[in-house]
Amino acid sequence: VVAVAFAGVVAVSMGARDNIGSGVAVNSRSKISTRMMRGSPLMMPLSVTRDALSNQRREQQKHRERGNLKAFAVETAVAPQQSISQMSAWGERHSQTKMIATVGPSTRNTANIEEMWERGVDVFRIPMCYSKHGDASEAVNMIRDIEKRRNTTVGILMDLQGPKLRLGKFNGGSVEVEEGATFVLDMKDEIGDETRVQFPFSKVFPMIAPGTILPIGGGRVAARAISSSMDSTTLEIVRGGVLNNNDRVNIPRVSLPYRALTDQDVKDIEFGLELGVDWIALSCVRTKEDVVEAKRLCGRKAFIMAKIETYVDPDELTEIIREADAVMVARGDLGVDTNVESVPPMQKAIIAQCKQMGTPVVVSTQMLDSMISSPTPTRAEASDVANAIYDGADAVMLSAETSSGKYPMEAVNVMEDIIRAVEQSPEYRKMMESDLARYAPNPGYAIVPAARQIARDTDSKVIVCFSSYGRIPRQVARERTTQPVLTLSEDVRTARMLNLVWGVCPVHVPYLSYEEFSFDVVLETAKTVAKETGLVETGDRLVVLASKPGEDEVPGANIMQIITA
Repeated sequence: VVAVAFAGVVAVSMGARDNIGSGVAVNSRSKISTRMMRGSPLMMPLSVTRDALSNQRREQQKHRERGNLKAFAVETAVAPQQSISQMSAWGERHSQTKMIATVGPSTRNTANIEEMWERGVDVFRIPMCYSKHGDASEAVNMIRDIEKRRNTTVGILMDLQGPKLRLGKFNGGSVEVEEGATFVLDMKDEIGDETRVQFPFSKVFPMIAPGTILPIGGGRVAARAISSSMDSTTLEIVRGGVLNNNDRVNIPRVSLPYRALTDQDVKDIEFGLELGVDWIALSCVRTKEDVVEAKRLCGRKAFIMAKIETYVDPDELTEIIREADAVMVARGDLGVDTNVESVPPMQKAIIAQCKQMGTPVVVSTQMLDSMISSPTPTRAEASDVANAIYDGADAVMLSAETSSGKYPMEAVNVMEDIIRAVEQSPEYRKMMESDLARYAPNPGYAIVPAARQIARDTDSKVIVCFSSYGRIPRQVARERTTQPVLTLSEDVRTARMLNLVWGVCPVHVPYLSYEEFSFDVVLETAKTVAKETGLVETGDRLVVLASKPGEDEVPGANIMQIITA
């Protein structure tokens, strides 16, 4: 029954993608976002001609014929299509859950990046463990060029390598090791083969106790420690397979004698700030102090995302979530460092805690892993993505699917279609509503839940926030409103950052000034931008939130007004 209903929702999603709103240019996923109409003083249009629309629809028909959408739908009688009254207008026009795609050899060119953006990607990830500075610079320049030409904002996430234990290089790039073979990790600066490889981490060898099972390459190969010295460890292969250059080695439940920020990470941060990236993903975060150190290095030039990929004490996890600007549940390494069966409950617990605290949360790793080599995903993968969305994740991420896979565009299509299908299901809204009762009060943002209720009671079409640093829209996003959260910011970095946050439609408005605050200007701008984005029509109501500066004012949002467009 669930499968049949899910297939029906997919059908609704397919139909919605072809709808073109009055006076609004829409891309292939009907994502209005900040793609504005021609003549706007704030944003330029995404021009859509009749020929372009015809070509677009023919392309969509090709996708359907290839079966991309059917890849996760049961081919049987579909459920009745929902009426518009049964779902929010926002759900008809925009995906609330955001999508991150990794840029790599398969997609590192302007045409592919722009196509992924058009198909639904909100933030692009650049993994520094696989990218040289030249590659990263090239990708950032391409994204900013697209951003400039399309007059929009696009988020860029630089993912640091962190203190991860990685093998050296092999002759030919990889070797195959067989079960029962002896294999040595050592300090020799030499190319590896079937018997040994460089492992340049002298502090680690004494920590590898005999009998310890070491997963290598995310668990693709497993080895048992036989003995260790000060400069080497001898292993017995217990699960054979292929070892590649720079494969990661895990030592489960061992706290590494390295800080979260390595010397290379510091260099990469400095380089990323020069490039103007928006997010810095910090690997192997274990304490609040790891996040504090990264924030000190970045200042206000970039936002910090804490990656949870090792076991973290629950009390410390709370402090990390409170301190970080966002959190990523990095399930691949998390499952290796703990165990596979622990990942689902940990994922749900981290998402729930992040939502309660208003911290954006991303779910990553192997979401559509089979699409690296297949044009369609497994049904289990589709359910995995859907469950992360049902749990309330702000964003879901594609890794190797788009960086090195054979079918990056198909992966983006499938991810977007699953997002839309889930968000249009009645169960999704019920789950978002049920979570609100568990939220602890936040005195600094007490007006936000009131704004949510007022927007519902007055049938307002959009909630508009004016925010310099993104705090107010993140708190509104915590409420999982049925209305879009249109956010106006004078700071382009804030607008770019907010592309990661659930339900937020960010717009860079340079002439708005927090220093020279005028609520009248905010109200007029809210009307103008909301109309130009197609989020409201003349006569629709809007709820506007802002924070008036001043020592005597309550911190957070402290002004709210209902206006008519």
